[in-house]
Amino acid sequence: MKAALLSLALIAAAASGVAAAEPLKVFAFTNEVPSASVDEQLKARRESLQDLVKTLSSPRYVKMLTLVKSRGGADVIIELVSRGETTTSVASSSSSAAGGATASASRSSTVTKQFLKFRISAGQRTHNLTTEDQLPWTKMAERAAEHLVKWSIENVVPAGL
Repeated sequence: MKAALLSLALIAAAASGVAAAEPLKVFAFTNEVPSASVDEQLKARRESLQDLVKTLSSPRYVKMLTLVKSRGGADVIIELVSRGETTTSVASSSSSAAGGATASASRSSTVTKQFLKFRISAGQRTHNLTTEDQLPWTKMAERAAEHLVKWSIENVVPAGL
């Protein structure tokens, strides 16, 4: 009987000494225009920020992080710096001669990719992160969330661990 009580006491002591990992506290924002005017770029960033917050609030991330409403209470600060598109063009030309005749052909193609640029900070560490792909904006926010959470987990040790 004494052995069983001693075992239970040791298990209880060990369990209380091992605290469950606290989720990272994350503050996400985008800079507003000082003049309070709203341009298309700000509207676009706000839309992507809402998509990011929705993704980070999903059950997939709830055990890893908690969104907070102020910088002061955050372990990680995520700033959506820019949202846009890049278009690259590739042109090629060729010519060939066969039997005295010359034929030439030229081709060109363009590729447009969307991007989201972030500045992520934790303590003294700051990192610029860009997510770029040919995806709709909501999917871009989901991809960015994956990148941001991965960086946070690799670079931030929550208080108390």
